Amino acid sequence: MSEISYQTLNNVGHIKFPIHNGAMDLKDCRQLFETIQSAKEDDSIKVIVLWGGPDFFCNGIDLNAIHLQYNASILAYKNLKALNKIVHAILTADTKLVISALQGSASAGGVMMAIAADLRYARKNVVLNPSYANLGLCGSEYWSVLLPAMIGYGCTQKLLYEACPISSSEALRLGLIHQLVSGDLDAFAENITAKAEYLASTNIDARLAAKTVLNHRLLDEMESQVKLELEKMKECCNHPEFESARSRFVEKNSCQQPFLCAAPGNISDSNKSDCDE
Repeated sequence: MSEISYQTLNNVGHIKFPIHNGAMDLKDCRQLFETIQSAKEDDSIKVIVLWGGPDFFCNGIDLNAIHLQYNASILAYKNLKALNKIVHAILTADTKLVISALQGSASAGGVMMAIAADLRYARKNVVLNPSYANLGLCGSEYWSVLLPAMIGYGCTQKLLYEACPISSSEALRLGLIHQLVSGDLDAFAENITAKAEYLASTNIDARLAAKTVLNHRLLDEMESQVKLELEKMKECCNHPEFESARSRFVEKNSCQQPFLCAAPGNISDSNKSDCDE
């Protein structure tokens, strides 16, 4: 039975994708893309909420599904391109307001999927790891467009090169998350649903017009930048560093969750840098 679902209520479309460990294989990516496309074309809704799953929002591609295949590098690249299509679908949802509701943590392409949304809300215990470097990859899913636009060039360098997870409160300070919501999963769902229904029913045309103006420059710069991302990712996928990092991950020699490869001790609110100001 599919783990990806779509439901509508009160002008809001709810997309849930509680994928195991948050790791999406090629089939998952294609199904989620099709679901988002359907929601974009649904005239009965004005707001789309991306819920992910209760444990993880999304952790990028499924390395376990890829690793033992004879053409692992090719499959990895195909999986990454499929995730790219999801992010593009979110960014180009010009007739809908899109909300990311992070019930659980996210990493790599899952972070990019989340921040592609117009509004991002998260539970207080969420951890984000935007970097791909610990897997020997430079990154894709529009990170080179989204991150500098949101947090600046210098802070993007720090996140991508140091490749350490950040707490939800640090993500809030940086602007990756707009609001932290306390409470259990049910309280979080109730809160976000109420926000979505309010937005869908109150001056939504004005909000969408503002979205068009706000995103114009961002969308205009995407094509050439993302082409460069994919070119570099193809090189990385074919590099021995990716193969060895992938092996360590699958064999559980370095980390237990997809892409969360830095030690938990690196997740800190107290070690503020110039990026936190």
